[in-house]
Amino acid sequence: MTTKKETAPASRLTRAMQVTNPSGLHARPTTEIVRCAMRFKSEITIEANGRRCSATSIMDIMTADIRTGAELIVTASGPDAEKALHALEACLRQLEAKGL
Repeated sequence: MTTKKETAPASRLTRAMQVTNPSGLHARPTTEIVRCAMRFKSEITIEANGRRCSATSIMDIMTADIRTGAELIVTASGPDAEKALHALEACLRQLEAKGL
């Protein structure tokens, strides 16, 4: 007798976020975001300045020239999409507190 392992259905969620740290997304803050995104199974993208980037690619994010005050549209697709968006939102909020 075999049993099927049930998995949660993958979902696709989108949330608007804003960059509030004074220096925008240069190397150090981008590294924090990428580390956060890599903890999740979901595919995560960030849209800003008319460009879509992988949230797990430092070069993608840095070449998008995302400055303070920029609105980000963050999309997560996968089994842990809600948790991923929540974590990225918290990560963006913490950048200023960390002095990044």
